[in-house]
Amino acid sequence: MTELDPHTLRVAASLVRSRIKTLKLDGRMDGLQRLGAQRTLTQLAVDLEVSADHVGPPRRRKRKA
Repeated sequence: MTELDPHTLRVAASLVRSRIKTLKLDGRMDGLQRLGAQRTLTQLAVDLEVSADHVGPPRRRKRKA
């Protein structure tokens, strides 16, 4: 694989964002750890989306006739 796939990058960003939502439920982490993890994961998701935008346009959904 020589090129990055923008769809795959967007899916990865979506998975990261879903993990951010579950951080509130993680009882093993205190508030500061959750905040740090949330910031780091948010930055990762933004970076993935920017990379996807740079690599190629979003997929267009096919219209149903």
